[in-house]
Amino acid sequence: MKIRVNSQKAFTLIELLVVIAIIAMLLSIVVPSLKKARQAAERTVCAAQLGQIGKAFEMYQMSTNYRRFPIRNNGSFEEQNLYWMGKIADYIGEGHYGQQYRLGETIDVLLCPATPVGRFEQDPLRANPSGQWGAADRPWEWRRNTEISTLGGYAINGWIGYDYLYEQDANFAPYFYKNWLRVSPNVPLFGDAIWTIGWPRGTNPVPRDLYGGETGEAISSLEDVNNHMARFCIMRHGRHVNLIYRDLHVDAIRLEDLWSQPWHANYQYPETEIQLPAR
Repeated sequence: MKIRVNSQKAFTLIELLVVIAIIAMLLSIVVPSLKKARQAAERTVCAAQLGQIGKAFEMYQMSTNYRRFPIRNNGSFEEQNLYWMGKIADYIGEGHYGQQYRLGETIDVLLCPATPVGRFEQDPLRANPSGQWGAADRPWEWRRNTEISTLGGYAINGWIGYDYLYEQDANFAPYFYKNWLRVSPNVPLFGDAIWTIGWPRGTNPVPRDLYGGETGEAISSLEDVNNHMARFCIMRHGRHVNLIYRDLHVDAIRLEDLWSQPWHANYQYPETEIQLPAR
């Protein structure tokens, strides 16, 4: 009787370790590449969405003969409920965005791909009187008078519009752009941010962190009128954020260069080099 011998050899421990090492090496090469590809895709989609928002803003301006954009004309229920998002919603791409805003449904164009709706969660530490601060990787919440909320990842440059709350405030009044047709092409309109609006200045200090407030103290400082650059200065796309400008071009801006943008009239550029925290 013949005995059949299995000629296949099992892996030795050394061979198995070599295979594992090769797999680990390949993963170390592939995973960062995949991460970079995902981040690049997010930046591209984000830029396209800001383009839609900017064009909607321009169409709204055309429809009103280029009067100053009314972020809030007064303290009425309707004005507080609409805000800037509700006023341009009907002009964003397809007509359903206006209906979605009125119903409090998710508006995908307002959400940067790096701040998806699935990352939103109620956080008492990040709450503010009008909703909840966002973060570098989380959307903000705008809570309206109807108790309906809107989520988003972009802010309007408050200096380009009219807001009755700040029009007569001595800290704000000298810096508004009051004639839309004279606004320079390189003035930012909207950008990646942790809140719905900001009034940044070249004299604003650097933020405590680039997340959008990692501590209670940093979050509290976001209310400070002299700290609005912190609302835009976040690690949303690496150390860059997307901005759309008056001429409707979109650019990925280094965080340090946020201070070099003419956000408002009579803009004062920083006199020293901007040194940001590591994260």
